Amino acid sequence: MKKALLLATTGVALLLAGCSNNSSSSKSTSTDNSNATYKTEMTKGNDAVTDKKYSKAVDHFTSASKAKKTDKAHDSKIQAQNLIKAKKLMNHREFNAAKSALKTVKKQDNGNKKMVSRAKTLLAQIKDIQLNRSNFKADIKNAKQLSKNNANGQAKVLLEQVTNFKGIKGKYYSDLYTQAKSLLDSLPSDTDSSSTTDNNESNSTDNSTTDTNSSDSSATTDSNNNSDSSSSDQSNNPAANGDFDVEKKEVDGKTITDDDIAKARQQLTSDGVKNVDAWSDNDIVRAIKNATKDGRSTVRQSDGKIQ
Repeated sequence: MKKALLLATTGVALLLAGCSNNSSSSKSTSTDNSNATYKTEMTKGNDAVTDKKYSKAVDHFTSASKAKKTDKAHDSKIQAQNLIKAKKLMNHREFNAAKSALKTVKKQDNGNKKMVSRAKTLLAQIKDIQLNRSNFKADIKNAKQLSKNNANGQAKVLLEQVTNFKGIKGKYYSDLYTQAKSLLDSLPSDTDSSSTTDNNESNSTDNSTTDTNSSDSSATTDSNNNSDSSSSDQSNNPAANGDFDVEKKEVDGKTITDDDIAKARQQLTSDGVKNVDAWSDNDIVRAIKNATKDGRSTVRQSDGKIQ
């Protein structure tokens, strides 16, 4: 009897031990599966980030978080969501809100470094876009005022700088392109951006003829007077100082492009310089170089002077 009872007790003990081992084995298998799923989903999420497919990245990081809750998965998902949000805001020209979302991406503690880098790139892009938009708005405003003053040639120069800008018809600037194009089309059909120059040349020719017909002493006097008057009228024009040396279109090892020159003209106009159209490209190149030497990306009127 005692032997039978001992055998029964031993059997129950062995059965319970077997159940315990099965339970532990099951939990171990489940953990292994979760870890494997987590690693797989995180890898897919990071690959999607590399391809800039942030919606897919969000899905993979979400799956990774469900398999295993970690700060890395959670923060990576938040980063991807904010990049999606920032891009949508940029497309709607809500740049300040977009910058806020991008700054969140940058500051995410346990996020993806590639998304931090992408956020920095987009923030720099927004800075350039906002500067361009500010310059375009200033050009349009100044062109309206010039048109009211019947200075249609100068107005045309400003508006063409806007409408000819590369990418002006894109989503970031299309509203300003529409404004500039509408105003440009409203100018008189015979408006010529060179009309002011032509008139000045015509007047100069007439004066020259008159001087030739006068006495030598009178011609000398008139010539001196004209020279003094010209110096006064063109005091803000770098070329008035008689400097016609050709500037090399290069600064800090980088080529100064036509777009750079147009941008500098816009900056000068925004700064209140009234005779920007009288500045030659050579003057503008010099101004860009002098501004760069001074550690600035925005040119000023004083940068046109020979240093």
